[in-house]
Parts: sequence; structure tokens; C-alpha cells
Amino acid sequence: MIAAALVAAALAAPPVVDTGRDRAGALIAAATKDLLDGKPLDPRIDVDLRRLDPAGRLRVLIFLRRSGMLDGPGWTADMLLAPADADGAGQ
Repeated sequence: MIAAALVAAALAAPPVVDTGRDRAGALIAAATKDLLDGKPLDPRIDVDLRRLDPAGRLRVLIFLRRSGMLDGPGWTADMLLAPADADGAGQ
């Protein structure tokens, strides 16, 4: 009876809002897979990063730097803190 009530409550809950954490996690997972497979980082990573909110962007960049996969030029504070860009084109 309690289990049925919990299932009903879970199904009645409003949909989860995408906060960017899932997209950041997906980028980290893809980068980890590439690293383990011996592949280079996807060249479109900048576009994908610009589509993330600043917190997700910073999370992915920290992971990529620490894993040694991102060794190019750094991101400026303005680039890091810019709002998410729908098309990833940047400024």
C-alpha cells in the first residue's frame, strides 16, 4: 500500500527541469570514453561548452584540464561566465 502511494506520487511529480548538469555529465562521460579509447578530444568541444550554463561549463573544463585532454589556450573569465548560448556560436 505504501509502495503504491510512493509510485503514484512519483508519477504525479512535475517533470524535472534540465539544469545543464545532465549535459555536463554527458560531455564528461564522452571525454572519458575518448580518453580510454585513446582518441583525441572532439574538436567541437568549444561549441558544446558554450551551450552549457557557466557552472556546467566550469565543471567540464576542470575535468578536461585535470585529465590532460584540454591543453590549448585557456578560457577568459568572460567566456567562462557567459550565459548559455543556444547555438554555441559565442560572441
